[in-house]
Amino acid sequence: MTLINILWMVIIFVISLSIVLIIPKIREIENGTVKTVVYIVLGLVMFTLVGFAFNLWENPPDGGLLLASDVVAPYTQFYPILVLAMAIAATVLTTYTEKDNYAYFFAGTGFAVLLPDMYLYVFQNGRFDLALLGCALWAIIPVTWAFMWRDAALVETTAWEKVITALKATFLTYPVYLLTAIIAVFGERGGGIDLGVFTGVANSVQLIVMFILVTVWFFFLFNIIVVSLMFVVHDLLLHLFNYRRVASTKGIKYEKIRSAAAKAEAPPKPKVNHYAGLIEEMQVFSKYIGQVDRIKAASTIGRFKSEYQTLAVKYNEDSKSDAEKIIKMIELDFMQKY
Repeated sequence: MTLINILWMVIIFVISLSIVLIIPKIREIENGTVKTVVYIVLGLVMFTLVGFAFNLWENPPDGGLLLASDVVAPYTQFYPILVLAMAIAATVLTTYTEKDNYAYFFAGTGFAVLLPDMYLYVFQNGRFDLALLGCALWAIIPVTWAFMWRDAALVETTAWEKVITALKATFLTYPVYLLTAIIAVFGERGGGIDLGVFTGVANSVQLIVMFILVTVWFFFLFNIIVVSLMFVVHDLLLHLFNYRRVASTKGIKYEKIRSAAAKAEAPPKPKVNHYAGLIEEMQVFSKYIGQVDRIKAASTIGRFKSEYQTLAVKYNEDSKSDAEKIIKMIELDFMQKY
């Protein structure tokens, strides 16, 4: 591992971590078209970095045939799988913070893992078929994670339920991840592969089993840990900035939590007098009752009584007795005048 490779590892890690951290801010973009383009660009960058991370650990051939062990070496290394886990965490975070299909736009760019090797596949080795198949396989991995979290993101889940969902997604995507390694073995050399160390049946079986065990261990371990850690950081930031995440079948939104002091200082809501309008109208009517003919006066008094009874069923306020007194006074006035 050269100094340049170490520098590249640092750069790839920092950019990948930055993308994960800024995803919650992208959800604040209101223009849907702009947000879609941003997610696609970030996805292309994120998964291309995964491809570069794998290439850093691949041993170049010494002028001879490309060994299968050289091609699959990155699949058994700590760093490339860590960067892949960060890309998957970014996919899950997009699903967790958005209500629409933005996670699928981001996850759909998973094919970009193969972009650093596209020239080798297509122009040097002429393996158009394996290049297309490899792109499809790499895209399936993040899309499956987005699909697994699509419904889980719309309901409140415990930390244990999140781990179980991550475990299920890892279990479903590991076979696809294994297929990408097989495609890499046969796609990175057009003229065939020297199986080299895989020559003896007993030897090959032992090495293949070890390869599967190591990749299972790293793939499951890193994805579950990194995704779970992403949720911890997400919840911690919400706590620090006094926000809460509200999930429902209608979508996801983030609300600012008001402190107890702010609630105490808030002005009280003005008290509504539901009888005020009726009382005011009856007071005016009582002044001019002598100028209204008998039939219209009786009809108006009947309406007053009907409105009063409707209000009395809903509201028991101090002004209720005032309204009742005015109605009795108007009725008494009516009987005296007519």
